[in-house]
Amino acid sequence: MQRRHLLAAACALPIAARAQGGWPSRPIRLVIPYPPGGPNDIIARLYAQPMSAMLGQPVVIENRAGAGGIIGVDAVAKAPADGHALVVTSSGPLVILPHVSSNVPYRVPADFTPISILTLVPEALVATPSLGVKDLPGLLARGRDRGLRLNIGTAGAAGISHLAAEMLRLQTGLDITVVPYRGGAPAVTDLLGGQIQLLFADLPVVLPHIRSGAMRALALASVRRSTLLPNLATTAEAGLPDVVADNWYSLLGPAGLPAPVASRLSTVLKAASETPTVRDGLAEQGAAAHWTSPEDFTATIAAESAKWQRVAQAANIRVD
Repeated sequence: MQRRHLLAAACALPIAARAQGGWPSRPIRLVIPYPPGGPNDIIARLYAQPMSAMLGQPVVIENRAGAGGIIGVDAVAKAPADGHALVVTSSGPLVILPHVSSNVPYRVPADFTPISILTLVPEALVATPSLGVKDLPGLLARGRDRGLRLNIGTAGAAGISHLAAEMLRLQTGLDITVVPYRGGAPAVTDLLGGQIQLLFADLPVVLPHIRSGAMRALALASVRRSTLLPNLATTAEAGLPDVVADNWYSLLGPAGLPAPVASRLSTVLKAASETPTVRDGLAEQGAAAHWTSPEDFTATIAAESAKWQRVAQAANIRVD
């Protein structure tokens, strides 16, 4: 059944888009700058299957982890601009790390050809039930108690959850200590164990614990509610419209990618985002497909880069 859907999507592509310059002429390397098994890896593998069916060549996953995603992203920045080496990455290596580290060897977007955002994954603010708050307004009211000090965990230093937590602290004036962990799993463990009271993390990471009642969802740091938790208000609805942290995963090629190749990739990704393989697979991860044009993606990079630079400077975040 899935193969039938993929073939139908491939046939639906414009004939001109399938006949440009003989590309691809060999397997495409899809570089993932993180280890296997994480959300970046899962998202890339979901897209790889329909991409391969539509392009007529294998799409080979290559995990090149290290330095918070910098190593894998840099490998594609330095690859030949022939469309056979692409990267699927979260937003951090593109719009956060360049502002908090002096060891980023590439320039964004100058060293890349942005193709499309693939999916949006909002950051969720959750609390231990013992804190006794049910939503973000309740947290703000509780946080005004004299002498109350809160610890908020994040999935990593200088990642999007870390900056989201700093944004919350700066915007609300709450007495919050931000505690970066080495990944979402240990942060979740400490919240469940009561070592911290709050946590910012990708929604899929905490969704099972929200549903079980082990965590209390306070707000979604996004511009829109999630269909998975339709009753969970956004930060904007709670009066904090600037505390928005959608983690996005996207596909880019090296700078100078030929326009026909970039255009065909854009067309293929749009079609792939509409297949049951991608749509249902992302839904299982608590995410949703989100295709954008290269122009809109480039504008998003500029806006997000400026935003996170301001937050990093205000919170004095450095990783070197």
